[in-house]
Amino acid sequence: MPGSTFARSRARYSYLVADLRTGVELDELPLHGVSFSTVLNDSGEFRGQLAIGDRRIGIREPQRVTEPGRTALYVARDGVLVWGGIIWTSKYSSPERILEIGAAGFLSYFDRRRVLRPDYDPATHDVATLPPVPFTNIDQAEIARALVRGAQSHPGGNIGIQVDPPPPEGTPPRWPRTLEYRGYELKSVGEALRELAALDNGPDILMDVAFGADGRAVRRLRVGEPHLGQPGAPHFWEYGANLVSYTWPQDGASMANRVFALGSGSEEGQLIEPAVDAAQLSAGFPLTETEVSYVHVEDRALLRSIATAELSTVADPVVLPELVVRADLEPTLGSYQVGDHAQVLVKDGFFPGGREFRVRILGIEVSPGDDAGEELVTLTVAPLREG
Repeated sequence: MPGSTFARSRARYSYLVADLRTGVELDELPLHGVSFSTVLNDSGEFRGQLAIGDRRIGIREPQRVTEPGRTALYVARDGVLVWGGIIWTSKYSSPERILEIGAAGFLSYFDRRRVLRPDYDPATHDVATLPPVPFTNIDQAEIARALVRGAQSHPGGNIGIQVDPPPPEGTPPRWPRTLEYRGYELKSVGEALRELAALDNGPDILMDVAFGADGRAVRRLRVGEPHLGQPGAPHFWEYGANLVSYTWPQDGASMANRVFALGSGSEEGQLIEPAVDAAQLSAGFPLTETEVSYVHVEDRALLRSIATAELSTVADPVVLPELVVRADLEPTLGSYQVGDHAQVLVKDGFFPGGREFRVRILGIEVSPGDDAGEELVTLTVAPLREG
């Protein structure tokens, strides 16, 4: 297997649980069978098992410190936090004495929250007639931050996600957007964030974790302007060295070079905005069409942005390669994040002349391995369009 000539060092993983609202650490758990993932503009997942019969946890209270919906879970690799999220499921089997734990990244909390005004009081307000949450000519990154700040301003709704303060008054928006969220829509904050990220040049959104100066885990919202990514040179992986294997799938079934974005209204009164890839048509590709529906959108400029963003994702065959890389060789796990750029060098039967291509990391899935198990990282990447 490529890379087998390198000596492998064994990383130490630790799994910490804390109270979701207060952040107070509750315990460290000796989990096994672990896998976890981070996804750009979405919630990654975690799976792991706790052996209740393990003498190392005999004095602990496994049910209390893994309570779904109120417990945060962190993964540290050699003292660096590489994942954080919320335990949502647990399943105990008495014959095996195994507790299975399922968690998702902190964005998953905001899928369970609604975009409502900070002054909303269920005792006195009717949601159906509640004034909307408006954003008029506001920078898109600030809209993302305001959505999270607003959700955390409700009683009991603050889970300690650190959010940058609003920009000074009079600061011109770099990427202005006009959006409005009506109470009766009961749109989830998570959905609103994903829709914002899906706009043409929409902001990357990531909730990540790091140890603070006091040694406690810090949860923070990172918003791209519009994109996240490391400064300086891209990371580098080479097949046969720190790149163990790769897959290169291509799917042209959903290709389209003309997209219609459908907005509010119906029949003759429906708003429809198109976007066309004229360059692809000029290059000889046949015309193919599709549509996307955003029936709540009443602004034509916003609808055009949606059409353009959709066109950028369907104009070419879907190519989402997966790279299986060594976690213990540079760049080591923890030194890169979703949104970062990388350079990949491959020379084999598929690319016999050799090929070097630039990619962007969209997803990271880690299998730490148990005992003698192999520690591997699977990266989902998107090749950057040439030209």
